[in-house]
Amino acid sequence: LAECDLVIEAIAERMDWKTSIADEAAERLPALHTNARSDRDLVAVWLKAHVDSSAHTRRAYDRIGHRFIAALAARGVTLRSAILDDVQAALEAMRTTDKGTPASPATLSTYVAVVKSLLGFAHNVGFTRFNAAPLIKLKRAPRRIAEKLMPEVDVQLLIRAARQGRNRLMLEVAYYGALRVSELVGLSWRQVIPRESGEVQLAVVGKGDKARNVLLPPEIGSAVLAMHGDAPASDRVFPITARRFAYIVKAAAKKAGIGAHISPHSLRHAHASHAIENGASIALVSATLGHSDLKVTSVYAHARPEDSSSRFLKR
Repeated sequence: LAECDLVIEAIAERMDWKTSIADEAAERLPALHTNARSDRDLVAVWLKAHVDSSAHTRRAYDRIGHRFIAALAARGVTLRSAILDDVQAALEAMRTTDKGTPASPATLSTYVAVVKSLLGFAHNVGFTRFNAAPLIKLKRAPRRIAEKLMPEVDVQLLIRAARQGRNRLMLEVAYYGALRVSELVGLSWRQVIPRESGEVQLAVVGKGDKARNVLLPPEIGSAVLAMHGDAPASDRVFPITARRFAYIVKAAAKKAGIGAHISPHSLRHAHASHAIENGASIALVSATLGHSDLKVTSVYAHARPEDSSSRFLKR
């Protein structure tokens, strides 16, 4: 009975959300499965657990994870000593980006998802007693796909505004191949396969090391092959950074006068939307983009519907 009283008391303390993680009198710690002794050590172990994720994902987890523990430290607490109030306050402090500007709803959703992953991992390996992750709720940011889509004419204006040669070719490959920026800048000559039809096949490795194959039109494929020369198969086709490519896209968009909101990912959005508008099936577009679920691809059809019941209303 005495032991039951202790359990009930510990549960009551948790319901009041006032129990410190470091409180020895509270619920017993789970078995320790890590040698991490500090928050930074724990983040390093957590990142190793995501070794199979893309480089972009690991960089984001690294940046957000360290920013979160820094926000906790600013309150004078650690992951082990933090209570729910501390976690919420730290997330509140992250409502601005690293540059000091207000974070968008989509960015906030990413921050919360990453922090919840870190908190859950810390608890699962026994680093912390209390897991606040299930208690953190954030309204899912609406997907504003329609606002991000570019008309086909804008895509052509963007491509023509880029400097002739490699810069323009990169935009064409990104658009016609529906490539993520990481896939474009990481593309090696080993992944470029000529086809008898004159097209070029790209053996793309996307998120989660998922492989897919896409085709480039003959005129673009031949331009890519013309750059090969005697470069080794392991060399990158476009040896630049993702940031540099983003700058090229922004500069071309400014020159074309089509808006500052254009980014490298806009070309991938545009590919999906334009292909569906021109008759491609959602299943084919989904396979080209490397989506694991048709529902993800279908948002492009919903963003620019070819038909609507509004056409059946009388005026």
